[in-house]
Amino acid sequence: MVVVHFVTHRSDGRTLGALDSVPVNLGPGETLAVTADCTDACVDASGTAATIAVGAWVAKPGVSLAAGAAAYRCGNCGSGHGHGDTTGSISAPHLAAGAAVVVFASCAAADGSIVGGGSEEIVWPGGPALNVDVPVLVNSPPVTCQLGASTGW
Repeated sequence: MVVVHFVTHRSDGRTLGALDSVPVNLGPGETLAVTADCTDACVDASGTAATIAVGAWVAKPGVSLAAGAAAYRCGNCGSGHGHGDTTGSISAPHLAAGAAVVVFASCAAADGSIVGGGSEEIVWPGGPALNVDVPVLVNSPPVTCQLGASTGW
C-alpha cells in the first residue's frame, strides 16, 4: 500500500495544513496521479509538498484499471474556486464484482499546473467498465481533468 502525504503552504512559506491520500496498490513501474480531498487545508494555499509512504509494494500486480479524460462541470463556481464534479469511465475487464476501488480525479490549468482534484471510493459492481462521478475541489476552473484508479484502500 502506498499513501501520499500532502502539506499545503501559504505564499509566505508557512504551513497551512496536512492531509493524506487514501492508500493505493501500485505494481512495479506503475504510476498514478493521486489526490486528497482538501478543504480547509487548501484555502489560500500557494503551494504543496508531497511525500510518499510505502507500506509495501505490490509484489504480484493484480487487475489493472484503465481510465482517462474526464468531463468537468460546476454549476456555481464562476471564475474562482469551488466544488465541481468530474465524470468519465474506468475499465477493468477482469475485476471481480465486490472489489474495493478508489478513483482519483486530477484537474489542471492550461499550463499543466494542478488546480484541484478529488477521490471516490467504490465497490466494483462487476462488468468490464463503469461510468463514475468523482467530486472535485478546484482553485480555478480547470482546462482538463483526468481519472485514475487503483484497487484497494
